[in-house]
Amino acid sequence: MKKVTLFTLLLSLSFSVFGQRNEKAEYWNTWHYQPKDGMTQKFEAAAAAKTEMFNTSPNNLIVTYKIMTGDNAGVYERIMPFQTPADYDKDKSKELNYWSSNVSKYCSPKGGQQIWQRLKWADVNVSEEANPSKHLVKTVFIVKQDQSDHFYRFIERIGKVQGKFNKDMSSITLRLHSGGNRNLFVRYVGFEKHEKEPSGIDNTWEEEYDEMFGWNSWTNDIELFDQSLEMWGRQNEKLRLVESMLPSVN
Repeated sequence: MKKVTLFTLLLSLSFSVFGQRNEKAEYWNTWHYQPKDGMTQKFEAAAAAKTEMFNTSPNNLIVTYKIMTGDNAGVYERIMPFQTPADYDKDKSKELNYWSSNVSKYCSPKGGQQIWQRLKWADVNVSEEANPSKHLVKTVFIVKQDQSDHFYRFIERIGKVQGKFNKDMSSITLRLHSGGNRNLFVRYVGFEKHEKEPSGIDNTWEEEYDEMFGWNSWTNDIELFDQSLEMWGRQNEKLRLVESMLPSVN
């Protein structure tokens, strides 16, 4: 009887937590796959065919990047943006079965699906109608549980400075909602080419930051930002868009 009661309680809690999604929030899904030896081209072709079949509408779009640097170099990151809570109630069995039968034989998953919440207040130069960026710099942060305010402040402020200096770059920030540590954040900075256009601003980033937010703000904020991260709480990777796997959007 106690086991049944405990199971019922845990089930109720899990549904309660899932039901507490913010109805106005936007969620992004990510998956990671490593092609099996000698099967990279077959994986790309099969995943591209699946994407073209199932993921061409804006609310079901999937974009694929290849990680180019670090321990995960060679891994493919598939990103599904712009999800609402209602999207997680849809029946995806046909799509999942197709992947299982036609794509999974060419790759191995690296972990499972992760669901992220987009922090729209941290967006920089973002247009949802724009094509996916050719290059991404992805930074993963692990933030101390009681230090998120310092993290948020610097991310928001440095984004505003970035927006002035780099009009040709965009960035979004996501917080992990499901699939791991809730204190995990990721920031994607997107751009088309590595050579940056001149900003036309005489100030350094630090000088511009202080001008926008007050004297000595840069020194204080970056110190608190660094303190807000766990040890080894920052990791960078460079990603490149796999254009052959892009769907034709309806």
